Amino acid sequence: MFHDGVFVGWLRFNLFWDKIPFMNMLYFLKGHRGKGYGRRLTCFWEKEMMEGGYKNVMTSTRSDEQAQFFYRKMGYQDCGALRLPDEPFEMILLKILC
Repeated sequence: MFHDGVFVGWLRFNLFWDKIPFMNMLYFLKGHRGKGYGRRLTCFWEKEMMEGGYKNVMTSTRSDEQAQFFYRKMGYQDCGALRLPDEPFEMILLKILC
């Protein structure tokens, strides 16, 4: 993502089970966080997925990260978790696109 010609961050995704768009990275460079770019880029991505015919999107975050609160504010709901040895839970979140 660019803002005023400056690269500020990115969103990366793939397809979960080869059919559900899964955002596996949303990252913004230091100095560009907390400015609403995450919300704008996520909304853009969701719109693109909806226009592509997808009805749901997914993402995940560790239970010890603040991102879970961002995703919940964006309408994502907890739908599962993965527990790896010696790691916090990886929370799986789902959003139904309207």
